Amino acid sequence: QIVLQTVSQGSLDASKDLQKEFATIEKKKEELADYLCEDRKKLSLEDVFNTMKTFRELFLKALQ
Repeated sequence: QIVLQTVSQGSLDASKDLQKEFATIEKKKEELADYLCEDRKKLSLEDVFNTMKTFRELFLKALQ
């Protein structure tokens, strides 16, 4: 029973830590949306990363 309590507490702690990380990521995403003059609710991190990837590829191609 002690092992189960320890595992349960560890899971709860990990869950709380994960929630904090997600909240931090969401806040940073909103700051990025503001910086890029984008709608906070519509900005997708996937779109941002894809745009950065495309820019990088085109930039490297231009250097060649």
